[in-house]
Amino acid sequence: MDDNVKWKKYLWLSLFLFLAFFLEYFSIFVIEMLILHMDIWNYTADQRSIHHLIMVSIWIVYLSFIVFYSREHYDFPSKKERTSISAKNWFVTVGCLAACKVMTFIDWHTLKVVGELQGKSIFQFIAQYMYYVVEVGIVLLIIIFGQRAFDVRMKKESAFPFGGIVLAVTWGIFHFVSRGVGIEVWNGISCMIFSILNGIMYLELDKNFVYSYIFIAIGYLL
Repeated sequence: MDDNVKWKKYLWLSLFLFLAFFLEYFSIFVIEMLILHMDIWNYTADQRSIHHLIMVSIWIVYLSFIVFYSREHYDFPSKKERTSISAKNWFVTVGCLAACKVMTFIDWHTLKVVGELQGKSIFQFIAQYMYYVVEVGIVLLIIIFGQRAFDVRMKKESAFPFGGIVLAVTWGIFHFVSRGVGIEVWNGISCMIFSILNGIMYLELDKNFVYSYIFIAIGYLL
């Protein structure tokens, strides 16, 4: 396939991954309201947890389909030979992680995991964090496919965090209005910054999926 076509395919896949977040509306208005007859305008705490578990199931199926499609048609993502990560790269990665934690501390005034525990039962907390765990997977895949798109377009592996930029202009910008309570400037700006930091970490960790997931998850969930 011509690279000029292929890079757009990767970019489209990253955008389709972003659309996973809009499947929440399918869950809310079809599964929960029409099938389960839940009062979506007055969720109880446990009903919100059920929503989280439904989304976990929907997202896993959706992500599996996209990754399977990409591997079948483009042999990507493929297994990458493990290479040693330099001390400089680890230093930059830890610096990006620290910046992520500063932003979550600004939002929560404590560690996020501590804030999320407050006022929740164990079931509610586990359901919430299962949701977050899969959300981190979506975030990372948007970065991976977004970075791949521009690497193919430029015909080289770029050191610029294009994947983070793609995440910032999709998932990041979406957080200006994601809570449905008007424009939330800090929420949007912080998520855009977080997106770019994640894109940098992905590159600094030599595009290693496992390491990248761990660092993004710590930055977002802890």
